[in-house]
Amino acid sequence: MARRSYLKLEEQEDPQLDIAPLIDVSFLLLIYFLVTSTMQPKEGDLDITFPSTQTDQVDVPPVDPLSIRLREDGVILAGIGGAEEELEADINSRKCPRLLDKLRDYKQVADASGSPPFVVVRADDGAKQQRFIDIVNTLTIVEISNVTMTGFRVEN
Repeated sequence: MARRSYLKLEEQEDPQLDIAPLIDVSFLLLIYFLVTSTMQPKEGDLDITFPSTQTDQVDVPPVDPLSIRLREDGVILAGIGGAEEELEADINSRKCPRLLDKLRDYKQVADASGSPPFVVVRADDGAKQQRFIDIVNTLTIVEISNVTMTGFRVEN
């Protein structure tokens, strides 16, 4: 009688994936994106005083309000009493130097007369929000807080 020998195969475990290197790679990628990303500057915080609905608290300032208009194409116009001049036409610039000068001059005149400076910002409904934020940041730099904001749309 012949002997038969049976080979016993070792039991094999299910293949496993070692995730420690994957975690290392994910943290390296996270650090890479954090280091190479650019941080947006913090927007200016403007303490806005809204007009009151009560008629006994409304004070009409002796200095005419400065009107700032933001057109749909991003051009900023400013003036007093309807006479507007174009100040900022470069829509890609976040700085508004001519508007800043105009606001500083207006604030000096208002302070000299003893009345608070009052600004009306009218923005076209189709204007970019970033351009509107540029105006608000410029108002913050000059420290003008009496601001009324309205929207408009030119109808043809």
